[in-house]
Amino acid sequence: MNHKIKPFTFVIIPDTQDVCTLHPDKLRRMTNWIVEHKSEWNIKKILHLGDLVNNGAIIEEQWLNHDNAFSVIEESGIPYLIAIGNHDYDYQKENRDAFIFNKYTNKYGNKSWFGGSFEKNKAENIYTLLEVYGIKFIFLSLEFGPRDEVLAWANEVLNKHSDYFAIVITHSYLYPNALRTRPGNRHNPKNYKWTYGANDGEDMWHKCIKKHKNILAVFSGHHINYHVSYRFDRGDYGNIIFQAFQNWQFTQYGGEARIRLLYFNICDQEIKLSTFNPQTETFEEDDGYALTLSFNLNEGLKEDNLDKIFANVLDPQIEKHMW
Repeated sequence: MNHKIKPFTFVIIPDTQDVCTLHPDKLRRMTNWIVEHKSEWNIKKILHLGDLVNNGAIIEEQWLNHDNAFSVIEESGIPYLIAIGNHDYDYQKENRDAFIFNKYTNKYGNKSWFGGSFEKNKAENIYTLLEVYGIKFIFLSLEFGPRDEVLAWANEVLNKHSDYFAIVITHSYLYPNALRTRPGNRHNPKNYKWTYGANDGEDMWHKCIKKHKNILAVFSGHHINYHVSYRFDRGDYGNIIFQAFQNWQFTQYGGEARIRLLYFNICDQEIKLSTFNPQTETFEEDDGYALTLSFNLNEGLKEDNLDKIFANVLDPQIEKHMW
């Protein structure tokens, strides 16, 4: 074990659509906190899970709010990756056009850590690369309800970078009951007429995620009214894959721009996932909000993680009436 590897952090940002629309000062406070604590937390990557705004191309002021807040991240030089949410598409009821999303987020081309995209000059499906103290990571962002051709591309990218630890972000994947989204779940990407060819979380697991021994984790948001869930499963190679849902958009002030901190302590062979409120500057300890994952560079996530699962919802009658 290399005892010279300093702990480092990846920041995960779930749905900010309501805080961006109604409380942009709180969104800016969140991004300011991240940049101000860049050194303290040794922040190496920022991952946004989608739904940056509420109204796609209809109300550009929301994008200006987002851009104002995220400009401090751009200026800080911290590498980032932004997934597209259903509310980020231009008109949401017609097709998958995302011109305004690309106008405000597609700033990857000149970055040294940019890997590539499914479609040239489009940011809906892209990957980025990062090396932290000699540890290689690939971050893959997939569109809302990724199509078969997108998953085929993702498989190629992950196979090509099989010696990288992989983290996948997408807007909808895990449901609040800790099951991957499947037919019958509300707000399943397949339920939206304009998301032609959509795959849900269960499809993504079988067509892509479980096939890769290097995937550490999948993070997603989108679903409501509950806030966190997570699960661990074995991939086809016997590797353990962590999958987590998080979303606070229906709480006070649009979620107060809560973030999650994924803290890697290689020397102690663990990863800690916590929940932080940048408005109150406190870590929150509600059920499921914090956990520790056993991890090392040779095995990835270790066996004892398999006993851990957290589900917000277990009653089928409650699930039936969820938003």
